[in-house]
Amino acid sequence: MNSFDLRLPLAVLPTAGNYFDPIKIGLFVVLALAWAYVCAWVDKDTLKAKTPRLPWNAAVFGAGGLGIALWLLLPSWILGLLLYLLLFGGATGAYVVHRNGRVAPAQRVLTPAHLKRLLNKKPATEEAIHAGDKVRIKGADGKQPKWPTDSEEHKAYAALQNLLFDAIWRRASVVDITLQAQTARIIYRVDGVNRDREPIERPLADAALTHLKRISGMDPEEMRKPQNGKLTAAVGPGGKQDKVVEISVKTSGSTAGQRFVMRLFAEDTKFRVQDIGLTKPQLDLLQPVIDKLSGVMLIAGPRESGLTTTLYALIRGHDAFLRNIHTLESPKVMDIDNVTQHSFDPKGGDVAFARQLQSILRMDPDIIMVSDCPDRDTAEMIAAAGRQKKKVYAGISTSDTMAALRRYLQLVGDHDLAASGLEAVVAQRLVRVLCPTCRRAYKPDPNILRKANLPTGENRPFYRPPNPDEIETDKRGNPVICQVCQGSGYLGRTGIFEVLVIDDEIRGMLARGTPLQNVKAHARKNRMQYLQEVGLYKVYEGITSINEILRVTRDETSARPSTATS
Repeated sequence: MNSFDLRLPLAVLPTAGNYFDPIKIGLFVVLALAWAYVCAWVDKDTLKAKTPRLPWNAAVFGAGGLGIALWLLLPSWILGLLLYLLLFGGATGAYVVHRNGRVAPAQRVLTPAHLKRLLNKKPATEEAIHAGDKVRIKGADGKQPKWPTDSEEHKAYAALQNLLFDAIWRRASVVDITLQAQTARIIYRVDGVNRDREPIERPLADAALTHLKRISGMDPEEMRKPQNGKLTAAVGPGGKQDKVVEISVKTSGSTAGQRFVMRLFAEDTKFRVQDIGLTKPQLDLLQPVIDKLSGVMLIAGPRESGLTTTLYALIRGHDAFLRNIHTLESPKVMDIDNVTQHSFDPKGGDVAFARQLQSILRMDPDIIMVSDCPDRDTAEMIAAAGRQKKKVYAGISTSDTMAALRRYLQLVGDHDLAASGLEAVVAQRLVRVLCPTCRRAYKPDPNILRKANLPTGENRPFYRPPNPDEIETDKRGNPVICQVCQGSGYLGRTGIFEVLVIDDEIRGMLARGTPLQNVKAHARKNRMQYLQEVGLYKVYEGITSINEILRVTRDETSARPSTATS
């Protein structure tokens, strides 16, 4: 073949004496290798872009594979080349546009800024310096830390970036890091359930956590004394679409080594009363109580049941510009705009919780939130403030509304004082919400519906998380994990509530010392629902599963008989 004829297909034999065209074969090999490289890059990059992995792998690999096949089989070599470039280039371009819309500007590819960075060996802009950021961090000083130039320090900072990104992506609310002999054990709390993360080798963990200390405003050299710090992390393309997380960091030291506890608070955790999970009938009952600017509302529940979230939501329901609002918290969890927040530190001195509450009440607040009711003095002050036309929201660590009533009456001592200002008692639990992507439907047992007073004739399915044998696998037998919930079957949490509004009849019964079994009978007559009943309604609505309701109400149901008397 004496000339390069682009019209001939790759498979057509040349004239006698020449069996292949080196230019065509060379171009084919180069573009096939480019296809393989891009497929490998997409496979890894989907994790950085936080986007479904399998669909994009299939799209890019399939488009390129189809283009190769057409290139080989079509009678025109140039037509096959054009079809390959159209198919493979189109799929790759679609992925690039998609992923660039999900990452920070400095992480976008094939943009003018990216091409400029590739041409310039030395980064000249702040954007280029932070081009490797998975998470955009602002330290306790409000500044964005720069990447270290030392190779080992750079590796450690990258490990910290990976840890923060992974924790935010997996929606962890708490990250517990314990330094052990060889590794750092890491536990995430996701939707109220602990999940182990792959540990980090000890030398790398030490260096990464040193960066964490420095950035969050702590002394990196202090290994034994407890320290507190804070930082802000953002993940996303930049702007309003970012997920911004406030992180508080606490350290403690012992002979076994250091322990780090990070608590992550995203903007979407700053709930209002309408967002916490109250049913419409419950919200209709409580709204007049919330609007009333006097009296006491007790919020009851065990540890990790969402008490603080509900108390914060109630406070946000009031206009902080028009009302003088104070809180007393042990400890303060997050900032509330335009609210004066006081933290109680039991190790900070000789001032008791009640004494600090007394000091706050002297400031004449309109509304006060008290995170706990630990003793008689505190309870008496809360009751007196409610009677004196102040609005008080108080947390109390009990299992249900009747147990909260008994505890409050015992602490105050004077039943008339306790009852006079009491407006409502709310008990709660947090339940996980089923992932809408991977939940499985099934037909419920009619007996369960009848026992729960739920309709039996609607033929409505119940839902649950997928069983292990229902999870799909790829060609290699590896499970295909749901990218929305990361395989847990649940996505976020909501509250279930037991609401008791104190009407005049109940108030009189409490003041007279009537046994609580009679108070409960009156409340049930007025259609008060127990926690488990409200939970089953949310199962009926497809929000959560029966197993989840049983998990969070097990202690409450076992404790129910003990509320019979005052």
